[in-house]
Amino acid sequence: MLLTTLTTKLSRASIAVLALMTAAVSAEVVFYRYIDKDGVPVISSKIPPEYAQKGYEVVTPSGRVVRVVKPAPTDAEKENLRSKAELAKWDAELRRRYSSVKEIKLAKQRKLESIDGSIQILKGNIGGIDTRIHQKRMEAANLERAGREVGEGLLKQLEELKHKREVTVTRIEKRERERQALIDKFDQDIERFGVITGRRES
Repeated sequence: MLLTTLTTKLSRASIAVLALMTAAVSAEVVFYRYIDKDGVPVISSKIPPEYAQKGYEVVTPSGRVVRVVKPAPTDAEKENLRSKAELAKWDAELRRRYSSVKEIKLAKQRKLESIDGSIQILKGNIGGIDTRIHQKRMEAANLERAGREVGEGLLKQLEELKHKREVTVTRIEKRERERQALIDKFDQDIERFGVITGRRES
């Protein structure tokens, strides 16, 4: 009697273990259902990368859908998502930094005053360089009139001054481009702030 009972329990336990193992194996077996190049649905244990990008379903052997994988976004969709994210970031930054259009205009004025100041300093430097170039040229001209040779040192100084002038002019042009970019950015901020808040006061 005891042996029979023990055997029955073992049999039931074995059946339970077997059932669990079968369920586990079944749970691991899945297939991929996708649409091929001819528009025909295909069910396979593997999915080619080019079709995976277009979206597919993960299904069980019985055909039950376990998971749906959406198609990868197109380049245009990615750009649209990126643009929306950037726009949201811009809006949040404007709301965080300013409470009115007037504040944006005051910030614009301060920035422009700063960059205008640096441009004026550079232009002043140009004036000083031009004065020194004129002086060195006069020295060279006086030497030539006196029948003397213009020394290498003087010629080198002239070349260095000319180079310094070119560098300074380039810096001025760069600052002027930055000034225009600054104006454009603040004007865009003012316009966008008006859109998201409905406030367009001057």
